[in-house]
Amino acid sequence: MNVKKLISYLTCEKFEKEVFKSIEERYKCNIIKDAIIINIKENQEIILFNYGVLISWNVEFENIKFFMDFIKNFQVNSFEIPFIEELNYTFESEFKINFDTIYLNDLSSISKIAISQALSQNVKLDQFEKEVQTSIENNSNIPLQLAQTGKIKLTKKEISKKIGELFLVKSKINLHYDLLDTPEFFWEYPEYENQYEKMIKYLDIKSRVEVLNKKVEIIQELLHVLGDEQKHRYSSFLEWIIIILIAFEIVINLKDHFW
Repeated sequence: MNVKKLISYLTCEKFEKEVFKSIEERYKCNIIKDAIIINIKENQEIILFNYGVLISWNVEFENIKFFMDFIKNFQVNSFEIPFIEELNYTFESEFKINFDTIYLNDLSSISKIAISQALSQNVKLDQFEKEVQTSIENNSNIPLQLAQTGKIKLTKKEISKKIGELFLVKSKINLHYDLLDTPEFFWEYPEYENQYEKMIKYLDIKSRVEVLNKKVEIIQELLHVLGDEQKHRYSSFLEWIIIILIAFEIVINLKDHFW
């Protein structure tokens, strides 16, 4: 059995629009819907998606490194450490996935793109999961502070920054949530959707998305808590201003009365 490497890379938030044109000028390739399939050498292909993902089909290390260096200038918000997932693939009469090996019954470019759609969603979901989990962990002391002291030990500026950070994470997930839906690619190639669905099931995408939704809800609750605290502090500030003004007016009136 001739087993080959199948590696998914998420290197940045997205690629600039010009990346497809530059790849076309340098490599033999073909653009199909939102993907471009690049022929590196015989039986070595890279499938690139504009949202920062590239899938390496049996590409040698030197060739993938050269390609990644080539597209580096087109990356937007590059990650210091890329998200990487490795699988194997081989050819067999029936399509199936078992023990991190994909058994392909079709080695066509369309079939590879169909499978790559699921693999690209998998690494993009890795990114979302890490960012949401990191955000929750970094702010886990806020509910603890409320439970122990009844208040949040942050300045007004720090609260505003926390609200901004949490909102950025939440809005990023919401804005790019469509990347986790069934791609439009399968409207034109419905005969390959079964392969995609089997990959999605194997990678546990749907249940992971449900967990991600729950974690985004936690971030929303943290936003509510911080927002309420900010409003409370502002209203308390106004109350003290009013108290001081009333006290000042009383002092002035007493002064006028006795003097």
